[in-house]
Amino acid sequence: MKIYYIGLTVFLLFTANSVKAQISSTLDTELQHTLDSMRTVLGAKSLSASIQVSDGSVWAHANGISTTTVDVTTDDAYLFGSVAKTMTSACILQLADDGVLQLDDSLHEWLPTMPYIDSNITIRQLLNHTSGIYDVLSHPNHQDSLLADMSRIWTAEELIDRFISPPLFQPGASWSYCNTNYFLLGMIIHAASGNQFYTEMRNRFFDPLGLNSVAIPAFEPLNSPVAHLWLDITGDGIMDDAHSFYMSYMSLNSTAGAAGGYFSTPTDCTKWMRTYMRGDLLSPAIMAEAKTTVQVGGNIERYGLGLMRKTNGFLGYEAYGHGGDLAYHASSWYFPALDQSITVFTNDNSKNSWTLIPVVRELLRTTINNQTASLKENQINSIQVSPIPFNDQLTVSWDDSSSDEITVRLEDAFGRTIATQKEHTLNNKRLESRFENLGTLPGGIYFVQIIGNSGWTKTVKVIK
Repeated sequence: MKIYYIGLTVFLLFTANSVKAQISSTLDTELQHTLDSMRTVLGAKSLSASIQVSDGSVWAHANGISTTTVDVTTDDAYLFGSVAKTMTSACILQLADDGVLQLDDSLHEWLPTMPYIDSNITIRQLLNHTSGIYDVLSHPNHQDSLLADMSRIWTAEELIDRFISPPLFQPGASWSYCNTNYFLLGMIIHAASGNQFYTEMRNRFFDPLGLNSVAIPAFEPLNSPVAHLWLDITGDGIMDDAHSFYMSYMSLNSTAGAAGGYFSTPTDCTKWMRTYMRGDLLSPAIMAEAKTTVQVGGNIERYGLGLMRKTNGFLGYEAYGHGGDLAYHASSWYFPALDQSITVFTNDNSKNSWTLIPVVRELLRTTINNQTASLKENQINSIQVSPIPFNDQLTVSWDDSSSDEITVRLEDAFGRTIATQKEHTLNNKRLESRFENLGTLPGGIYFVQIIGNSGWTKTVKVIK
């Protein structure tokens, strides 16, 4: 195991040092433009993003403010909240790979009896949120207790003892997202390894993989500069620079713990997501267990062992990853068909992790469009969209030299399909599609996507 980690560390350090040479200047420019445009669309204080593509190259860019006088940079760390659940889960799964524990072990095999927590609940049920346990972070007295002594460092045991309530349902009977599950998993890591969860994860993942910015400041040093959080502290509707308040809020950071107390740069987070989700850290059998999901519905769709699976919203590509919301917001995903990971962070509390999904999607679209540029240029040429800005109708035309069946789709900035055209007319030796009755659409940015049935796409941004 140690030899494997050392070799992987050398590989990652090599690819990190050769990143700039591998990402083309054209793609870099296009991705920067996409991220900057999406920050404008969202009206966010900042967006910071990173992508790792299949050859190991990494792209990173940040746009917006940390303070009123200082812009964010790609070296700034953000708190990524529940994205940490993928790390806690990976630690448990490695312990299963090592034969230290089994996923269907019951809690009574590892932890003492606790009120309102059924000792027959399994580790698997904690990982996929089918335990039925009450989420202690939702207790009505939780926040007031933390604010009463912001410097207090809470243990998971203290947190559960103080705020646990009756369960929501019998174990395995339903699904409910619950941070208590991951506090218990952190306790199991301690019981199984002899180390606190943050020590064990640092030994297994962060140090060997060279993820130097990843840290949980309630328990260990945070060595990276931090993008300041913007939060309406006073309730007057105006966003405030909340850095001094939030970085002294150790009671919150410690209670977030194994469920979501970590900071990182987007670059380290996206390296983590690709390394983990492509299967580099687990046996194929245990990785298959991690990707075995239960139906959830809504934005999450399906949930596995500490990870979400999405099939909607990402241009038809399957994705595994997680979002995070703890004042800061994060969205980090891996796309198996492309062997590519994308991570986006914001320091704007007025947003949430789901508002970052369109940013991930547009960065994905940009990389795909760039990677297939030569193919697309051989398929269609001279795309024209008019009028710009449009109002009630929009006409799309192009010179077509392909034998593909062409679909033209109009999408809003959040990836929702507004209208689709599959039949086109020939006008002055150009193919043409027309979208009508668009007058009721709200003003903003939209995308015209031209799709060939052989797999290529081309996208044009338009404004209403």
